[in-house]
Amino acid sequence: MASLKYAATIISSLIVGGVISVAAYHFMDSADNAAASPSSERKVLFWYDPMKPDTKFDKPGKSPFMDMDLVPKYADEGDAQNSDGIRIDPTLVQNLGLKTDKVSKGRLQYSQTIPANVSFNDYQFVIVQARSDGFVEKVYPLTIGDKVKKGTPLIDITIPEWVEAQSEYLLLSATSGSPTQVKGILERLRLAGMPEEDIQRLRSSRTVQTRFTIKAPIDGVITAFDLRTGMNISKDKVVAQIQGMDPVWVSAAVPESIAYLLKETSQFAISVPAYPDRTFHIEKWIILPSVDQTTRTLQVRLQVDNPDDALKPGMNAYLKLNTQSQEMLLIPSQAVIDTGNEQRVITVDSDGRFVSKVIKVLHESQRQTGVGAGLQEGESIVVNGLFLIDSEANISGALERMRHAQTPENAHSGH
Repeated sequence: MASLKYAATIISSLIVGGVISVAAYHFMDSADNAAASPSSERKVLFWYDPMKPDTKFDKPGKSPFMDMDLVPKYADEGDAQNSDGIRIDPTLVQNLGLKTDKVSKGRLQYSQTIPANVSFNDYQFVIVQARSDGFVEKVYPLTIGDKVKKGTPLIDITIPEWVEAQSEYLLLSATSGSPTQVKGILERLRLAGMPEEDIQRLRSSRTVQTRFTIKAPIDGVITAFDLRTGMNISKDKVVAQIQGMDPVWVSAAVPESIAYLLKETSQFAISVPAYPDRTFHIEKWIILPSVDQTTRTLQVRLQVDNPDDALKPGMNAYLKLNTQSQEMLLIPSQAVIDTGNEQRVITVDSDGRFVSKVIKVLHESQRQTGVGAGLQEGESIVVNGLFLIDSEANISGALERMRHAQTPENAHSGH
């Protein structure tokens, strides 16, 4: 009898325990459901592959690009509703080494070495002619390429017209010829090409000269000379062409984008491979008026002293340009994002948001870029790590909204 009572007691305890367990289960289940109510559930905007964040998916699953699960993008992440920029987890920023720099004021420094070439100075070019018909009595031993000094004899010639005019002059001056008539004959000799020193010799010696020497009028190099002894010569025949050698010209093609920097002679220096340790004095320089439409370059011509003829026309040379721009806002060139239609930078505002800004680029040199508009001195800009920001912006869509918000149509939509 006692055993029956003991068994009944055990069975009753088990039944009561089961009832309590069931009640507790229902209580906990209702609590969990309350905690997971729609009011606290995070909203998923889309799913994406972290290795290809620019592609979005409507539902979870395996990535078609990588062997990994798609990751949800929640509405409360990354300032998805903030059109002023994007936020990135500070830990991620630090781990990937994202660096910023300050917008500063300064001058762009230009230091370039540009190929150049040496040529004759066309301001020192003469054509020697007899200017009257005659014949060559003697040709002095000269040829093309010879250097001559001013006054060097080139040829001896006989010109009948000069002989006849001299006789007329002596006759009039010895008889009753008026001063006007006598002077007229001398002017006729000058116009016919008779050298001035021969005219003065006629006046002093009062003797007719039949043989005349044509001389070099300047120092230089003979570039044309083909007369021979005994040949006839016409009044329009070229006796010789002589090209001066001091100074010479040095010409170089300079990018048109830096034309505004060319201001004074001290910015230039000339070097020649043939004389690596020698410097050359630049007298003056000029920018020629036209631009090469193919290379978009300007021709700069410098007049360089050449007293010892060291610089030979045709030589290779180098034009060294050292100058600087006017003061402007400067940023590292690697911070500039060129989309093809515009240039942008990523700035960091006081709240730590990354904001895209359109800028106006003026010039670039030595990894520094001059900015004309879009930034202010002291602003922080992202120098490297732009891939991280671009990925985050593509995920959240913030960068695209920033571009959209800055279009002219939207700028006036509130008016």
